[in-house]
Amino acid sequence: MKEQQIRNREVLRKVFELILRPLDALFNTGKLMLCADSRMQQCYPVICAWTADYFENIHLHSIKQPHCPVCEAPKSSFGEGNSSSWQLRDYRLYFQTMILATQGDGMERREARQYLEDRAVGTSEGIFWNMKCISPTTIIVPDILHTVYLSMLKHLMDCVTSFIEQHSRIDKFNQLWAMMPPYPGFARFNKPYSQVTQWSGKEMRALRRVIVPVFAATLLNPSASQKIPFTEALLCVKNLVYFHLMAQYRYHTEATIEYMENYLEEFHCHKDVFSRFRASKSTKKVSEALKMQLTLDKQEEQESNPAWNNLSAAAKRRRVDEDKTQIKSDIAQHLVDESDFNFVKMHLLNHFSDHICQLGNLLNVSSGLPEKAMMDLKQVYRQ
Repeated sequence: MKEQQIRNREVLRKVFELILRPLDALFNTGKLMLCADSRMQQCYPVICAWTADYFENIHLHSIKQPHCPVCEAPKSSFGEGNSSSWQLRDYRLYFQTMILATQGDGMERREARQYLEDRAVGTSEGIFWNMKCISPTTIIVPDILHTVYLSMLKHLMDCVTSFIEQHSRIDKFNQLWAMMPPYPGFARFNKPYSQVTQWSGKEMRALRRVIVPVFAATLLNPSASQKIPFTEALLCVKNLVYFHLMAQYRYHTEATIEYMENYLEEFHCHKDVFSRFRASKSTKKVSEALKMQLTLDKQEEQESNPAWNNLSAAAKRRRVDEDKTQIKSDIAQHLVDESDFNFVKMHLLNHFSDHICQLGNLLNVSSGLPEKAMMDLKQVYRQ
């Protein structure tokens, strides 16, 4: 299976090389072109960005899942807010190292393979590694559609609904969700949130417009114990939504980029309120087993105590309730300790501001553009 994947990747690389070879040749010689000022200019083509989602990017650039195709940050750091300390990927250096890994002597080969392995780089050549007409620092662009709408907002809503259910406010949330009136640019939802089984990109764009006010209204009138977690949850949601709304500005200044970075930093400061809802299936399974074991241990401890039989029924119930509360607290802490936010699309948010500084805005390099063109072609084909 692995050999087949390598062969497929090599075929794809050769196809792209055949298609883009003329651009590589023009990069050296240039070409006279009529420009907007009505003058003939010597132009040298450069591919600044390649529009693709995460899985296409790691395939094209020979990066192993689930690592970042932009920088060399380890998976354990993906939940952190700041990625400036990690080295950007140097694909031309990877190409030279790959040659040593396949053609060098014994020591060079081992060192080169270890170098690539430490950076989660495959030993097969990436599509653009040896091309001259490529901008290495901007070729991989964080994608708003797949990184934000179909990933981060989905993860966020999973946490939000679990949080609301924990505090017994899901019915209020559904009621408010279905009550949202239509507005220019916003089509109201026909169903309560819990009854929606599948979300499209269009619906996720509508969701981002109303989630903050609906969530805030759902969390009104908290109890004394709910004030802090409710405030943290609302700040987390608000800062992520504000970050991605500002990321879609058509024009940016140093101030707007600073706003973006501050929103992202604040999001990371408050996201721990949702930590227990990030637990994997295996972690939840272990937690259930731990809960059963702690319950049995408490029961044996109580029954082995000579004073237990002398207690009244009401006193025994109080002891059992206290034990259940303690066990519930221990399980919640275990879920928090064993959960994390170390998934790659959380980390890719850190690269948005860098690419905006280099490219101007991200709307012109969103995978939503080619996907829209593909949808139009499919519709014509069906007709």
